[in-house]
Amino acid sequence: MGAGDLARAALGALLELVYPPRCAACGEPAEREPFCGVCAGAVDPVPAGCARCGLPGPESPCGGCRASPPAFEAVVAGGLFGGPLADAIHAFKYGNRPALARPLGAWLAGRAALPPGALVVSVPLARGRRIARGYDQAALLADALARAAGASGRRRRAALARTRETPPQVGRSREERARNVAGAFTAAPAVAGHHVVLVDDVVTTGATADAAAAALRRAGARSVVVVALARAE
Repeated sequence: MGAGDLARAALGALLELVYPPRCAACGEPAEREPFCGVCAGAVDPVPAGCARCGLPGPESPCGGCRASPPAFEAVVAGGLFGGPLADAIHAFKYGNRPALARPLGAWLAGRAALPPGALVVSVPLARGRRIARGYDQAALLADALARAAGASGRRRRAALARTRETPPQVGRSREERARNVAGAFTAAPAVAGHHVVLVDDVVTTGATADAAAAALRRAGARSVVVVALARAE
């Protein structure tokens, strides 16, 4: 995470000390961040489904994981994408609200236990989108998650990098998403021999997580578990 990300996060934390906390989804006062009582109750848990990719449904493993097993072992998500959780993620990513990383990371830490001793790595945002947005939301989320889980010493900010720019995944089919990110990541040798928690905001088809996990496994990671705020159906 760069100096700009740190400055934004610090400023956001300072402002939250001055102004009352508000719900990340609806903006109403919240006694406990990131959600007010109403929105917290409306966050849907991820239904039972594939034990590998986390896709809700009757099959485990699902057809996609049987045909082409991903490089990660499991997906753990705070909730199902939609409703207040989707609104909060949208505000975090596109609403210029990097300070939401802290409450969202703490919320996620309460719902997704990190494997003991695992390194915490984030899916890096494409450089162009990071410059346009001003921050890398997955990096901030991973920082906050690691702090809340007592794993700050195992956070590895430079362990994964993009080797090329990739267009946004939104609106692409499963096959197009996989082609778009194939070979787009490289991992540092520091992950060799370690279990890794790979952090992102949303898992949709799992193509990005799979490509990133594949890079980590090529660098010698023993296993990769994906932890995200939300899992899309």
